[in-house]
Amino acid sequence: MTDWFDQLKSWVAPSADEPVDVQLIARAAAIILLEMAATDEHRDDEELEVIHEAMQDAFGIDRQELGELLRDAEKLRREAVSLHEFTRDLKAHLDRDERDQLVEWLWRVAWADGRIDRYEEQLLRRLSDLLGVPHHEFIRRKHLAAPDG
Repeated sequence: MTDWFDQLKSWVAPSADEPVDVQLIARAAAIILLEMAATDEHRDDEELEVIHEAMQDAFGIDRQELGELLRDAEKLRREAVSLHEFTRDLKAHLDRDERDQLVEWLWRVAWADGRIDRYEEQLLRRLSDLLGVPHHEFIRRKHLAAPDG
């Protein structure tokens, strides 16, 4: 997990002309993590704690800045018509290993309350597909993220 976070912190531009906007990527990641937490109709403190852990580790954001980022991300999540624009940005700027790790964090959010709701699994399947994560990796990450995994 730490390798993924180190890579996120030290991203380089995908091309010399187009620098990566790490804030954009952090916001996109926060939005889909928050969407996962909201999928089962109630958000637990445990789910929010997993999101805080993921975002702090991935982007080195302090608690105050993270609070602002998550408030902005929540507003955008509520206003969004679909998650495609966010997954598109993530797919464009994360390599395959990073996307696999993000799917594992999504599973961790889903597992945070001790169970996987059917809507959480449906959303995770959709996000995994949009992020270009193969099914076998989707299943592997589910088992890695499970409380007994």
